[in-house]
Amino acid sequence: MKKDIASYTQEKDFCCPLGLLTLLQRKVGKMFRSHFSDLNVTNSQSSIFLILLKMEELTQSDLGKLLDLERSTVCRDLTRLVDQGYLYKTKGTKSPLIGLSKKGKEFGLEIFQEWEKGYKQTRDLLGEDGLEALKNLEKKLL
Repeated sequence: MKKDIASYTQEKDFCCPLGLLTLLQRKVGKMFRSHFSDLNVTNSQSSIFLILLKMEELTQSDLGKLLDLERSTVCRDLTRLVDQGYLYKTKGTKSPLIGLSKKGKEFGLEIFQEWEKGYKQTRDLLGEDGLEALKNLEKKLL
């Protein structure tokens, strides 16, 4: 006999991984976005800045793989950031490299300062045991 949704949710230890992870991602994302809001930057754009601050130059493909973002999101964000003068794209190669311009490095450092505030806020909230649980989950899923 198949179970219906009501019978699952009435179980004593019921936990829907999809629903719970989605809710947690939204809550943590909201904490970080509150720090980024004055900078008018999206989560995906802030991730691009932070990765490029560390890696300096990457191809669009490598950037998308690192961030695990849809190709269309990466393309849209890169186009906007290049148009705004934050990024440069090398020319003349099949896979151009993308990096931060001087203006982009300065803005990236501002983003990093706000990211640190979000990191501290979530770290304080989760505590060491919560962070360890996330690391264990990461090992199992990735």
